[in-house]
Amino acid sequence: MADELVFTVQGATATPAKPLSLTNAGLLERQHLQQWVIDYPELIGAGVKVVTFEFGKWVTAGGSTQADRLDVLGLDRSGRLVVVELKRDRAPDTVTMQAINYAAMASRFSLDALAEVHAAHLGGTTTSAEALTQLREWAEGVSDETLGPPRIVLMASDFGPTVTNTALFLFQNGIEIRLVRYQLYRTAAGENVLSVTQLLPVPDAEAFMVRPRSSVTTQAASHVAGERRAAAVQRLIAHNALPDGTALTIVVPDLVDQDRDAIRAWLDADSSRARVRWHNDEKGPAEWEHDGQRHRILPLIRHIVTAATGQPPRAQLWPPNWYRTSDEKTLHQIAEPLP
Repeated sequence: MADELVFTVQGATATPAKPLSLTNAGLLERQHLQQWVIDYPELIGAGVKVVTFEFGKWVTAGGSTQADRLDVLGLDRSGRLVVVELKRDRAPDTVTMQAINYAAMASRFSLDALAEVHAAHLGGTTTSAEALTQLREWAEGVSDETLGPPRIVLMASDFGPTVTNTALFLFQNGIEIRLVRYQLYRTAAGENVLSVTQLLPVPDAEAFMVRPRSSVTTQAASHVAGERRAAAVQRLIAHNALPDGTALTIVVPDLVDQDRDAIRAWLDADSSRARVRWHNDEKGPAEWEHDGQRHRILPLIRHIVTAATGQPPRAQLWPPNWYRTSDEKTLHQIAEPLP
C-alpha cells in the first residue's frame, strides 16, 4: 500500500520490506488468496463464518442456470449473509456491479437452503440438520429474515477512484459495502508478509465526527448494534464479566407479545424452570436447574416458549434480555459496555 511502510527490526536496525504483487510472487486468486480467507475469515472482518466458497448453483425463475461463481459466502454473528468478492492485485472498475449482482442473488437464500449449501461445504457425512445447528450456534438469532440484505466485502490489492467513489455512494445510500485492501511484502530475509487493512468505510471514523443524524447513519448504526448484541455471550465470556456459577433468573421481557402471560405462568408453576447458573463456555453457558443440563441461551428460551405455548416462537427472540442477575441486570445490559 502506498501509504504504508513495513520494516523488519533487529535492535537499532530497521530494514524496509519491499512491496510485492501476488502475480510477481507467483500466487493465484483462488488457490492462495481465497484459501487465506477461508482459513482466516477475520481477513474480511471480525465475526464472519465461511458458509461456502466458489458457489455457482444459481437458477432463474424459468429454470435456467447461471454460470457466475461467488468467491466466498459468509455469515456474521447477527445472522446476516456476507458476500465476498476477491481480486488478485488491482480490482477492475466493474467489481462493484459484479458484487451487487451476487448480493442480489444471495438475498434469495432461505435458512434451509443455506444449511444445505453449508453441509456440502463441510463435506463428509454432515447432514443439513447438523449444518443448520452449526449455523445457529454461530449466529443464535439467524432466520430467513436476518439473512438479507447481504453485506458486501471487496478485497483487492488496490482500488481505483471509480470503485472507491461507487462504494462510497452505495454505503452512503444504505448498502453496507466494505473495501479491504491487502499488500504482500518481501522481507530482507526472503519471507513474504501479508498486510490487510479496511479502506472503506474508514474504521471508527464516526467516533471522531459530530453531525446531524441521518437515516443512513442511523441504519448503519443499527447494523453495528445488531452485531454487538449478537455477540453478547462472546463478550461476556471474553471479559469474564460473570463468574462461573452466577445465579440467573429467566424473566419474560415486557415487549414479548407472544402469549406473554402463558409463558410467565409456565415458569411460575415450577420454580426450577426460571433458575439458571452461568458458565463461561460458549457451547453451554446456561445450566438450567429444571433439567440439570447446560444449554445455549437462545435454544433454551425457544424450548421454554414452545413448552409454555405449545408452538414454536412466532417472532425473533432476543435471549440476552431474558436472563437477569440478582440485581435485575440483563445479560444485554452487562455486555453492552464491554468492548
